Amino acid sequence: MTTSKTSVLAVCLFSVLSGAVMAETSSPFSKIKPMSPIGATANAKAPNYLGASMGSTTTDGFCDGFRACDNSDKSWKAFAGVRVNDNIVVEGGYVDFGKQTGSHTSGDISQQATAFTTAAVAGIPMNEQIEIFGKAGIARWTLEKTDSSGTTENTGTDVLVGVGADYNLGDNMGVRAEWERFKDVGSTADHSGDIDMMSLGFIFSSL
Repeated sequence: MTTSKTSVLAVCLFSVLSGAVMAETSSPFSKIKPMSPIGATANAKAPNYLGASMGSTTTDGFCDGFRACDNSDKSWKAFAGVRVNDNIVVEGGYVDFGKQTGSHTSGDISQQATAFTTAAVAGIPMNEQIEIFGKAGIARWTLEKTDSSGTTENTGTDVLVGVGADYNLGDNMGVRAEWERFKDVGSTADHSGDIDMMSLGFIFSSL
C-alpha cells in the first residue's frame, strides 16, 4: 500500500513539473529580457529612455568689464532619447542654466538662460555596466537680461557639444555624468559667451 501511494505521488509530481516547464517555454513572457538604457549588447539596449540631471554652469564672457560678478550657478535639465541603432541615439531635452549676476557702473545686471536641445549621441560600451559617449547638436536658447532699464529677451540657435558616461544600475536604470558646452548664448551687447555645464543624473528606460 505504501509503495502504491509513493508511485502515485511520484507520477503527480512529475506531471506538475512537466506542466510548469511547458508553460514557461510556451509563454510569450518567458522570452522577454530586461533592457537597460545603455546595455552592452543589442538585445540589452532599451529602444528609448527618459532622464533628469542636476549640476552647475559657468558662463564664459559674462563677467567682462564688471566690478563684481558671479558667472556660475546651479542648473538642471530633463531629456529623452530614441535609439536609432546599437550605438546612435537621437536625444531631445530642456535645460535651465540658472542665473548669473554682476555689478557694473550703471548698476546691477543679471541674466537667466534656458534652452531646448536636439542632439545625436554616439555611445561605445566599455563593458556591461559602462558606456562612454559623445554628442553634438543644436540648442534653441532664450536669454533674459535684467538691469536698471528693465528686462530684455533674446533668442537664438547655436551648436552644443558634449561628452560623458552612463553606468548601468540594472532594473532599467542608469546613472549619467556629462560635460556639455553651449556655444554663443546671448548677443554681443549682453556679454554673450559659451556656457559650460557639468551634470549628474539618472536615466530610465521607458518600457
